[in-house]
Amino acid sequence: MAASSDISCSNLVARPSQQTHLLVLVLLCHFLSAFTALGMPLFLPRMLASIDPLLGDYWVGLLFVTPSVCTALVAANWGHFSDRYGKRISLLRAQLGLSLGFVVSGFASSVEVFALGLIIQGLCGGTLAASNSYLSSMQKGQKLAQSLNYTQLSARLALLFGPVVLGLFTSVAEPLMVYRYLALLPLLAFVIAWFFPEVRDGRSETTLTASNTASVDQNIPTAQWNAGLTTIIALQFLFSFSMVVTFPYFLQFSHQLGLASDSVIGLIYSLPHLVYLTLVYVVGKFSWSPRSQAAAGLIALGFACAGHSVVEGVIELCFLRLLFGLGMVLSYNGIHRLLSDQLITGSTGFIFGRFDASGKWAGVGAGLLAGLLVTFTNPTTPFIAATVSSLIAVILLIKRA
Repeated sequence: MAASSDISCSNLVARPSQQTHLLVLVLLCHFLSAFTALGMPLFLPRMLASIDPLLGDYWVGLLFVTPSVCTALVAANWGHFSDRYGKRISLLRAQLGLSLGFVVSGFASSVEVFALGLIIQGLCGGTLAASNSYLSSMQKGQKLAQSLNYTQLSARLALLFGPVVLGLFTSVAEPLMVYRYLALLPLLAFVIAWFFPEVRDGRSETTLTASNTASVDQNIPTAQWNAGLTTIIALQFLFSFSMVVTFPYFLQFSHQLGLASDSVIGLIYSLPHLVYLTLVYVVGKFSWSPRSQAAAGLIALGFACAGHSVVEGVIELCFLRLLFGLGMVLSYNGIHRLLSDQLITGSTGFIFGRFDASGKWAGVGAGLLAGLLVTFTNPTTPFIAATVSSLIAVILLIKRA
């Protein structure tokens, strides 16, 4: 019986059609987990006002970065955990952790309890890194890079539909109730992922011999770290910073332009993710080098953010959001292709953990800086910071070429 199970798992990894089926399920699970985690932060000011209307604006920036701080602190450790004990187990852990965090936040009666839920979400979450690590056990090279684009696609779907759909419910008497119901989504993802095969570098977990497992466990990822990976981590940090620093106060920025409806603001905010969904398959076919795609994307992103800092009308804002999206999809594809070329067999979980941690630390710095900038200046200043970060990333790419 065990032998037949081993064969079925190995075949599942080996057959392209079954790999595609499993990829779709992984993306579905990631979307279910990301919908709440990525959709709700836009309405964090509304959540906090329902707990305590007298809370200062700085709480928005502080709590916005709380999950990212926690994820960044443990991401590399969870990555090493997945290399040693299995990608599927780590994926299940992340989904269950998110569900628990949402439940705690949903029943919060004080800002401290709400923060506790965000802490749990950060410490026990990390579904993007866990999903990418799971996929890296089955795919390599360009195919893996495209799959990484697709996990970002599921995140963009969450960011596209999340703010629009959740914006319809944030004005209810108890907006935190939304968290309680949405905790069911990562729980559903947990149930689906429970039936995934456990694989490690293209083999079913059950077919690994004791000597094979030992060789994986004894691998020391830090000894194999190289300059290429360091550059990619730095690019991920700068790129993530450029995107995230514009996020926490986009609601106030939109109000400053005369927009009043949360749903309309959510729709405009989501336009870049619509661009990503439209172009993600196309850019995967581009013959440009990974560096050229990343550089073009970062330049477009920088121009878009610079435009946000001076925009005065809604039509111009929509155009800039579309340019933002073009920069985002090109940057992601270029960086993902650079990363897939540098992956080290047996250490993929650790590398993705560091990669994810870099993005999370960028989010932490971006959220804190956004709070300071808005407190002492105005809601357009974070877009200037995003422009500078994109420019630094382009310079780094040119110097490392």
